[in-house]
Amino acid sequence: APEKMEKFLQIAPHSLAIVLGPAEGPPGERSGAAQPAPPAQPRQLARHHIGYEIFADFKAENMQHFWNKKVTAAVAETFFLGWIDEQVLLIQGKEEHLEALREGWTRRALRPPSGFHIRCLGDVSPISMSPISQSQFIPLGEILCLAISAMNSARKPVTQEALMEHLTTCFPALGRAWLPTRQALLKVTVVRTLP
Repeated sequence: APEKMEKFLQIAPHSLAIVLGPAEGPPGERSGAAQPAPPAQPRQLARHHIGYEIFADFKAENMQHFWNKKVTAAVAETFFLGWIDEQVLLIQGKEEHLEALREGWTRRALRPPSGFHIRCLGDVSPISMSPISQSQFIPLGEILCLAISAMNSARKPVTQEALMEHLTTCFPALGRAWLPTRQALLKVTVVRTLP
C-alpha cells in the first residue's frame, strides 16, 4: 500500500530573520563586509556564498560578548538558514538560543556584521510546504536510460545480459518477474535512440 503523504510539512521552524542595511554609502551598496563574487560564479551560488560569509561575520562579531555568556552561547549554537534578497539573513536554532538573541536585540546588544547595520530582527513563521507525491510507475524507457547511463559512467559494457543484471541489482525488490523480455528491451532501446 502506498504511504500517505502529509498534507503540509513545516519547514524552518525556530527561525529568525535579521534585516540588514549598509553601514554607510548610498542604499544598495555594500561596504566592506563582502566583496562581490567573481563573474564566473552563478548568481545563486554567489548569493549563498556571500550570505554564509555575512552570517559567519555576524557570529564572529557577537562571539566577542564574553561578558554576556547567554548571547555568546546563543550565537555559537545558531546556524545559517538562508540569505534572501541580498539583505535578509535567516538563522535557525533552539528556542532558548533564539530567545537570547531576541533579548540581545531588544537591549541593543547585538552587533551587526561588519559593513552593515541591523534594521530589524524578528521571528519567521514556519514555511508550509505541500509535498507532491510521485507515481509508483516509472516508464521502462526511463529506467533503461538511467541504467545505461549508470553503466556508461561506471565504464561497464552495455549488453542485453549486463543490462538485465544491472536492473535486477538496482531493483531487487521487484524480482526478475518484472524484467522486460528481450524483444521489449530491443523495441524500447531502438525507439529511444531514434532521432
